Amino acid sequence: MKKQTLYVTAAALAFSAMMSSSAMAQRMYVNTNQNNIARTIAETNVGINSTLATTGGKVNVTTAAIGNSVSVNVERVATVSNSQVNTNVVSSTLNLGTATNPVGNVKDVSATAAAIGNSASVTIKNLSNVNSDINNYQFQSGNVTSELNSNLNGVVGKVDQTSAAIGNSFSADITGPVGAINNTQRYWGNVVAETNTRINNVSGNVTNTTAAICNSGTVTGRSAANLYINNNQACNIDPTATTNAVISNVGGAVNLTTAAISNSFSVTTLPTTTLTLNNRQINAAQNIATDNLSLSNIAGDIAVTTAAIGNSLNVTGVTVQ
Repeated sequence: MKKQTLYVTAAALAFSAMMSSSAMAQRMYVNTNQNNIARTIAETNVGINSTLATTGGKVNVTTAAIGNSVSVNVERVATVSNSQVNTNVVSSTLNLGTATNPVGNVKDVSATAAAIGNSASVTIKNLSNVNSDINNYQFQSGNVTSELNSNLNGVVGKVDQTSAAIGNSFSADITGPVGAINNTQRYWGNVVAETNTRINNVSGNVTNTTAAICNSGTVTGRSAANLYINNNQACNIDPTATTNAVISNVGGAVNLTTAAISNSFSVTTLPTTTLTLNNRQINAAQNIATDNLSLSNIAGDIAVTTAAIGNSLNVTGVTVQ
């Protein structure tokens, strides 16, 4: 009698565990298809007199134009399939100015002009032992341009500026087992980023980034024992990044980066992950990065980076927190 009771109890527990595992492994399917054929234009014109810098007064301005955008964040096993096509212009322009007071005009300034043809972000937190899969396809054929024009005076604190034009952007952040990640990105249009700035009397650091990128992809695998990735990127028309800057009387450091990149792909995994990566990047475009700078009376370090890159692949095996 005791033997029979124990048998029934064990069977019941096994059945319960099987049902629980099945429920945890229930798959979510996300299929998205976006096609934008109209112009996407964002423009901001801001003039700032004073924001009481000594008591607060931070300035944060973002101008963003995005043709197609997808964000997926799930906490279960999933198959995500994304298709995005944009065939028209995407343009972002930010004009920002402050009054000409020598000090104490504003506290911190953060300014961003961003233009993106297609943007896809996928985050999967899968605690089951069943594989998740991601398929991403992006095509951009219209011009993508970002322009940041600024005239800043009397900033208490820091200045941080970004002008970024990106044809196709894809990121995947996955916890749990992975079957396959397939990324295909095509860009047939001009991608142009420009910064025109005059900065004077800043007590802190000054940072400016101007970036024109045809295709950008990043994959982070946080716990997978095996990771299988197919990456296929092509850029056909010229990424161009230009920074024109006159910067003077800065109490901190100055860090300026101008980058024109056709295809960029990066993978970060655990050191113990077995990675299979098939990478194909084709660039038929000129990459043009230009800095025209005048810097004077800078108290801290000066760092200037001007980079033109056809194809870039970066694979890193590190412990991801």
